[in-house]
Amino acid sequence: MKTQAALALVATILAALIGAASASAAKFTAGKSGAKIVESTLVQTVFGVTGSKMQCNEITYTGTTEGTEYTNQKLVPSYGGCTAFGFTATITNSGCTYNWSAAATASVEGASCTLTVQVNNVFAKCKALVKSQTGVTGFSWSEGSGDLVGKANVSNIVDEVTESWGLCPLTVGKHANGSITGESTVGAEGTTIGWDA
Repeated sequence: MKTQAALALVATILAALIGAASASAAKFTAGKSGAKIVESTLVQTVFGVTGSKMQCNEITYTGTTEGTEYTNQKLVPSYGGCTAFGFTATITNSGCTYNWSAAATASVEGASCTLTVQVNNVFAKCKALVKSQTGVTGFSWSEGSGDLVGKANVSNIVDEVTESWGLCPLTVGKHANGSITGESTVGAEGTTIGWDA
């Protein structure tokens, strides 16, 4: 009899914990659906490929709020003003969308998605590709004043270096240690956007 009572108590506690976890699932909130996303850089975005760093001064995310309460925010990235180990660099987006979850994971999506990272001059030729992938971790969210503050300290992006010549320090081959660091505010034009843990 005591065993049955103990089992019943354990079952009740587990049900309460599962209910609490479900009720507190992380989500984004917005004043309205379909509002244009606006990004403002707080700490410059730095990309790492095989241990070498690339910085971009101009970042644009195209997308809209996807409801008034939702768990995933999709944005199409574009990058400009990039430099890598002293040279001008480019990041070209062909069909890629970032899908950030409120639970602080991300994926790179698109049927023919390729982000091409490139340096091409008389001194160095480098080319690295980032394709669709899931399970990217190292993000955190917090609420600002009517907007979100997103921080990236990512170190598990899969990339493939297809060309490395001259002064290019990249190692040809597939790697699973690509990185992104940086911090931005993410706002919604004409309304607020928030985050609940």
